[in-house]
Amino acid sequence: MEAFTLYLLKSVIWLSGFALVYLLFLRNERFFTLNRYYLLSGIIASFLLPLITIRYSVVLPVVQVTHSETSVVSSFENISGTSVPDAGSLLILLYLSGIIFVGFMIIRQSRSVLRSVRKADIITSSPVKLVRSSDYPGSFSFFSFVFVNPSVTDIEIREIMNHEMVHIRQKHWIDLVLGGLLCMLQWFNPFVWIYVRFIRQNHEYLADEVALQRTSDPAVYRVTLLNQIAGSPVVSLANSFNYSLSKKRFEMMKNIIISPYRKMKVLLILPVFAIVLYAFAKPEYRYETENMAGNYPGPVAQDRSVKGTVIQNENGKPLEKAVIVVTGTTTGTTTDAEGHFKFANIPDGGALAVSYVGYKSVVIKPVFTSEMTIRMELDTINAERLINPMAPPPPPPPPPATIEDIFKTSNAKTFSPPPLIIVDGAVTDINVNSLDPGTIQSVHVYKDKTAVDLYGEKGKNGVISVITKKHYQELSESVQTNPAPAEISKETEAGKDVFVVVEELPQFPGGPDAMTSWIYASLKYPDEAVKKKIAGKVYVTFLVSSSGKIKNAEVMEPVHPLLDAEAKRIIGNMPDWKPGTQAGRPVDVRYQVPVEFKLK
Repeated sequence: MEAFTLYLLKSVIWLSGFALVYLLFLRNERFFTLNRYYLLSGIIASFLLPLITIRYSVVLPVVQVTHSETSVVSSFENISGTSVPDAGSLLILLYLSGIIFVGFMIIRQSRSVLRSVRKADIITSSPVKLVRSSDYPGSFSFFSFVFVNPSVTDIEIREIMNHEMVHIRQKHWIDLVLGGLLCMLQWFNPFVWIYVRFIRQNHEYLADEVALQRTSDPAVYRVTLLNQIAGSPVVSLANSFNYSLSKKRFEMMKNIIISPYRKMKVLLILPVFAIVLYAFAKPEYRYETENMAGNYPGPVAQDRSVKGTVIQNENGKPLEKAVIVVTGTTTGTTTDAEGHFKFANIPDGGALAVSYVGYKSVVIKPVFTSEMTIRMELDTINAERLINPMAPPPPPPPPPATIEDIFKTSNAKTFSPPPLIIVDGAVTDINVNSLDPGTIQSVHVYKDKTAVDLYGEKGKNGVISVITKKHYQELSESVQTNPAPAEISKETEAGKDVFVVVEELPQFPGGPDAMTSWIYASLKYPDEAVKKKIAGKVYVTFLVSSSGKIKNAEVMEPVHPLLDAEAKRIIGNMPDWKPGTQAGRPVDVRYQVPVEFKLK
């Protein structure tokens, strides 16, 4: 659409330039045939010349491009918004409405004339067809048809035919058809309507010039014109006998000798060519380089666009939907299925922040002279389990000896009477010392008020919560604490910008691993839901404020009121996060976490 808008702008300027030169220098000249070719050339130029673009080179000094890499944290969420028609869409609708209206009027006028042809008496005299119709008081020609009112005398008909046959033989209808198409395309341009009026007026000058040479009495021809002063119909594709019937038209009928050098005025259009072509010339930026042998500058193509591919460093495979953001802005894009991306109009000093969940994010300087290849490395901390970057990385299992020590310490010193034992979220009376430490992912010990808050009266003697590796793997595959990257966007809430993607995303204290452990250590499966065997995944969206507080937790994909309420409670009770930042300042960020309730 941008390309067509630029084409239309160029077309308007070309036509306006031709119209101004004709208005200022040519409309009072008596070389009517040359004027016709000039006006016709203006229409053709406004259609074709906008397709021509002149290019010129701009040589810039060489600047050494260096690459810098900085690890950043990234986590993204896709929030869909409601689209609202913008001003551009309304302008397009208005423009198309204008085209339809002008086209409808031209077709309506032409159909009215053709209806009159079908019901009137026609006298054929090649190449002219005389139509005597009382539908129109004035005389005019429409393609090869000449319309006259039955009240017109034979002498007047002869003079009218001399005039209208010039229109038909010189095919003036071609000019009118092209002018009609131009009016449809540029209906909003006042110069296009003035230009078509110039064409019609010049047609009458041409017809008057030839008709006066053929008439036996010029005075009779002028009287016939005056007798036809009654208005002719307004038909876009017709030449009216009495069009522009004014003192000036009679002045132009006078046979006055003029200097042929006055025809040179048409060359005044050449400065218009130079100005318009230069105004829309496109620069090609080039770097100056030195030739190894001759030390002369050599051009290298340069602009402010970059393109490249984001791939995995370990195997060279492309990364789809990796996010590339211009630092300091919310302008960005995502890679396609082949890992390709393209950016235009990179601001001076702008850098590209490249992120993909599970990989080390980098900030890199754009390279304008060649296609970039950006290699993303797996986060070394999570490399063991980030085969699927969509899943949250678990912490490495603690050494078996440490777990045994926890059991011994817990049994010997901390709890008396025995504590509540929970294995993989289920209450059990198993002796924790009988568990194989190699199968255990993590152990959490709660006592006093914390145990009661989490597990009620059953936890008054303390709680030991054990999560096995197998159970933790199942949870990890279902919990996406780092959603995949999506569109670069932001929304507005209570008059304040709420970001979905920022340069540095908010973070749970201790990172994604700590958040996963905290969620499932805090989760209390509702007893009634256990009895009714209700399970499922509840998606909760919430706002991490610029101060790190959790606000506005909402269930986006409910499963059951019992599970929804528990998931919302867990999210709402989260500790303060490290807030996200954009352009170096803390901002509100929308986040989403799924919580799965699964029964064995």
